[in-house]
Amino acid sequence: MRNTYDLDSLPHPGASSAKDVAYSRYMELARSVEPSATDHAAARPIKTILIEPNALLREGLRRILAETVYCPSVAASSLEEMGVVQGIESSTVVLIIDASRDHDATCHQARMLKEGNPSAKVIMLIEEYDLKQVVAAFQAGADAYLKKSISHEVLVKSLDLVMLGEAIFPGAILDLLRERDVQASQAKPAPMPEDTHESSLPAKGLSVRETVILRCLMDGDSNKIIARKFDITEATVKVHVKAILRKIQAKNRTQAAIWAASHLPATQGSANT
Repeated sequence: MRNTYDLDSLPHPGASSAKDVAYSRYMELARSVEPSATDHAAARPIKTILIEPNALLREGLRRILAETVYCPSVAASSLEEMGVVQGIESSTVVLIIDASRDHDATCHQARMLKEGNPSAKVIMLIEEYDLKQVVAAFQAGADAYLKKSISHEVLVKSLDLVMLGEAIFPGAILDLLRERDVQASQAKPAPMPEDTHESSLPAKGLSVRETVILRCLMDGDSNKIIARKFDITEATVKVHVKAILRKIQAKNRTQAAIWAASHLPATQGSANT
């Protein structure tokens, strides 16, 4: 199963939190695939395209990546400036592109590249996280969504993980999802009657139970917590989660939460059926 890693708001040394665990897992896997200096020299370069409108940042990124297999073959301020790149539709290519200036256009370009070359990898660089934009990037097929404030080590390791088929999206999106639900609840405080649940179910044929479990995933609840909430076994929760992922075509729990943000009604009462 494709994992999603949180690279923002890294915990302070000695802190104990879910972010510690996620970051530890990320670093463990990243180190396991980190090539040695010899491997770097012998490794076959990966066709990499760098699109960054800021000339200073573009040059900095180019120099950082120059000693890796991701040395940019093309570096430009825009795709229009880049022109036609040979082999972009027939080989593995990594596109590192700024998404902070025109996010909609960047998502459109990412979608077009993915449609023409499914093996292409798209890494979007942004200034700040915005829930709608994260969802749009996910739907457009982005493989990584990184803040420009990350370190160069994290950038290179993120590229390594992306090449292994992993997805790098902000764990902060869960906080954005909770904030969205809180705001919606304050705007519409009246709970929805139980007998109207069926009529408000989202597409994809989710049952009432699957819908409320999906909301739990949006809250970041573990299988154990969900099982306690609905007085069912963890095994049953796993079955429901697997069914949810299959129906909405999500790779993992975080992607399911992202999908729910744009498909579930803003407020909905709990159901125990």
